[in-house]
Amino acid sequence: MSDYGLKIFDSGGSVKLDLPDTITRLRYSVEVAAGANSSIVLSDIDGKSTCQFGIALEAVKTPHLVTRSGTTISWTARAGTGVWPSSSTLVLVFLYD
Repeated sequence: MSDYGLKIFDSGGSVKLDLPDTITRLRYSVEVAAGANSSIVLSDIDGKSTCQFGIALEAVKTPHLVTRSGTTISWTARAGTGVWPSSSTLVLVFLYD
């Protein structure tokens, strides 16, 4: 485990918040065009936990669907019946050590 974290004590010495070793950091970000589908291999995320998602950059549209399979992060534009088309999207991948 990592040797860092955050621990907050009150004036009496009792622990009020303890985040011992799970710190999230931004590992990858990219702005993708509306309708674009692609992926990237991030070999250093092997065996680690990630959280990946997209943020739509245009109003009244949906972000790309962002998924992970092994060390590959993929983003896919959404379109179809009952779904707003994907806008330009900011793809973010956060890494947990």
